[in-house]
Amino acid sequence: MTRKITAAILRETGEKLSVEEIHSAPLKFGQVLVKVVYAGICRSQLMEQQGKRGVDKWLPHLLGHEGYGEVVEVGSGVTKCIPGDLVVLTWIEGSGINAENALYTDSSGHQINSGKVTTFSSYSVISENRIFLAPIGFQEEFLALFGCALLTGGGMALKYGANPDVNKICIVGYGGIGSAAGIVLKGMGKTQIDIIETSLEKRKQAEKAGFSNTYKFFEEGGMEYDLVIEATGTSSAIEAGFERLNNKGILVFASHPENGSKITLDPYDLIKGKRIVGTWGGEVNPDLDVPKIAKYLKASGTDLELLIGDVFTIDEVNEGLAYLDSGKSGRPLLRLNGD
Repeated sequence: MTRKITAAILRETGEKLSVEEIHSAPLKFGQVLVKVVYAGICRSQLMEQQGKRGVDKWLPHLLGHEGYGEVVEVGSGVTKCIPGDLVVLTWIEGSGINAENALYTDSSGHQINSGKVTTFSSYSVISENRIFLAPIGFQEEFLALFGCALLTGGGMALKYGANPDVNKICIVGYGGIGSAAGIVLKGMGKTQIDIIETSLEKRKQAEKAGFSNTYKFFEEGGMEYDLVIEATGTSSAIEAGFERLNNKGILVFASHPENGSKITLDPYDLIKGKRIVGTWGGEVNPDLDVPKIAKYLKASGTDLELLIGDVFTIDEVNEGLAYLDSGKSGRPLLRLNGD
């Protein structure tokens, strides 16, 4: 059956998203129809809307890659969930069928493109390998963050922070990914974590979360770090963080600077032993790593509501993007269904 859906559509880069009624096609092999309750607004969507990802060949298309909702219907072959299950929607591939991209039509019958997962809509058709059962013990609003911010930041913490020799740590950028990485590291028992964040509001948020050493910029002559996690999405921050490593240190980044940006490093630093790596979504396997991330989040003792920003309706989606762009603290959310 087809379904009427209210969705935010990117029709032209540099323009506001258009909120429209669209229609989904009957489910294909490996697809899952989800009633979306919450969607996180990530910097990736902001950069797409602003045209900072380069030429967008998929216009018009839907947006959103982290969310939480309820399974309504499953297509043939799906075994990972059943109708009624509460699930997290993520762009990071896990187990299950890698289904075809979902396709939708607008009120004029024109095609609206999509991908394996989108979340800025009241209902979304999701590939089976882009969902997993929601972890228990967290409030509904927070569950959406497991789709991107918590997987990416938490995955970086798991992979690069678990080594007992990694003690002096710096998080550059205390947005969704940076805050997730910091709190998971805290839950792992790491105590020497510095935060570099230009936004005063986000520095205050970090202090409320228990990070006492917060700075606007790196201080000249300050600490050299075993691990720097860069989460601002700027080449300058990557370069500055790399400079502050000790000679056995590593900088890891999952951010995506604006299309065409370059990073300049002193090659002698690499010879001395410093390392720099990029990571695709924290290199996590959602089906295996979410329980670990959830455990450390709970062990941190942090008030996790601090990670949540303002909540917007689908009609306020452009205000939500502006909130994110303003540098305010917490991940802005869209509430698509529910009270």
